[in-house]
Amino acid sequence: MLAKSCYYLIIKQSEVKASPAISSKIVLENLLAKLMEIVIENAGAQVGYLILNRSSELVIEAEVRGDPTLANVLQSIPIAQGDRLPFSPINYVVRVQETMVLNHGAEDLRFSNDPYIRAHQPKSIACIPLISQGKLLGILYLENNLVSGAFTRSRLEILKILCSQAAISLENSSLYENLQRSETSEREKAEQLERYLNELKQAQLQLVQSEKMSALGQLVAGVAHEINNPVSFISGNISHAKGYIEDLFNLLHLYQEKFPNPGDEIDEEIDAIDLEYVQEDLPKLISSMKEGTDRIREISTSLRTFSRSDVSKKVAFKIHEGIDSTLMILKHRLKANQNRPAIEIVKNYGEIPEVECFPGQLNQVFMNLLANAIDALDDSNEGRSYDEIKTNPNQITIRTQVSPSNKTIAIGIKDNGPGIPDKVKERLFEHLFTTKPPGKGTGLGLSISRQIIMEKHGGKLSVNSSPGEGAEFVIEIPISE
Repeated sequence: MLAKSCYYLIIKQSEVKASPAISSKIVLENLLAKLMEIVIENAGAQVGYLILNRSSELVIEAEVRGDPTLANVLQSIPIAQGDRLPFSPINYVVRVQETMVLNHGAEDLRFSNDPYIRAHQPKSIACIPLISQGKLLGILYLENNLVSGAFTRSRLEILKILCSQAAISLENSSLYENLQRSETSEREKAEQLERYLNELKQAQLQLVQSEKMSALGQLVAGVAHEINNPVSFISGNISHAKGYIEDLFNLLHLYQEKFPNPGDEIDEEIDAIDLEYVQEDLPKLISSMKEGTDRIREISTSLRTFSRSDVSKKVAFKIHEGIDSTLMILKHRLKANQNRPAIEIVKNYGEIPEVECFPGQLNQVFMNLLANAIDALDDSNEGRSYDEIKTNPNQITIRTQVSPSNKTIAIGIKDNGPGIPDKVKERLFEHLFTTKPPGKGTGLGLSISRQIIMEKHGGKLSVNSSPGEGAEFVIEIPISE
């Protein structure tokens, strides 16, 4: 399970890289060709069709058979013409607007009478709806005639995300084409296009934010599950073992009382094993093992708290539990290493109420801010000796408090690193802006964090920093009435 979870995270990172490739193709012809190429490469499909909803009629706008780089696009062929596709599963997906997979296409009784399926006997079929703002834009149809079960869960996860991105891009492409045909001035066209692209950027941020959290959540939940099962087994056995040992010791005491002269051989064995010490130390050993399993259970609970899935509406959440679970995930980065002592965590937790929020998304903000603070401290340690750092240790201070008006809570995460220059601070929350070297930062973390706090929670995310005085990121979230 853990290996699968790690694989899932790698897949998620690859799909995020594919998203800009799709969204950059605003001209419809280019968009369709690029979309089909990426989809076929990631899906393990031999055949692919993109069917778009044109004035309530489903038409084939892109077709790939074999080489994914050779897509036929903008044919606008109604699916009712010819026998290229199975109508039954496609119409089903149009009706329910949910992804459908047939792992043994010809054997599925729901569609076994479909003429196409009877004639071609496809082994694997996947139909994925393209939906934007509740509106069906089209259907992605994929087929594999070599392998049953070709469209695995991991592949479907990629395809769903690519289809979400494609739906956004198709809408913007349509807007762009309408704009090109309109009689507005070049200036008005430019302004409208800029608005469309900003909307696309915001949609991309939401998509990336959601999938980053989903990927991390899947990984962490998998780890928590793998830890919890054996720990529960061990903990239960330790409790029984402790009872058995107590019973054996009681029996031994009773034996010693009833038989005061057990004989030289038994006396020698008691001396050899140092029975008195064993009777004193073994219960302590069992208790320490129990403490260890309890500690692992606490870690597992923290992992589950961090990875909890968000529902469609806000729920009551204990902010301190979210912060503590995030610190647990990052504990390996806070520990001492050969270059520096451990990073100290100072908690100045105030009395704050539960907050109505999306816990998973809020935990992601904590993760981004704390990871950035660790990065800033590690960067500031370059050129300093271990002893120099020990004299002025790295420190992250976390504070929580209710505002004087009792309407918001504030969460401050502050490091004692080098601080942030004014020029950098001005651009810190910009989309794709990063000060990290290539390969170490995407420029999405802070922009996503601000979007989560502002748009999802109606709050505020700001930074206070001066060169040489560290940096503090402050989250302000409304307290629900």
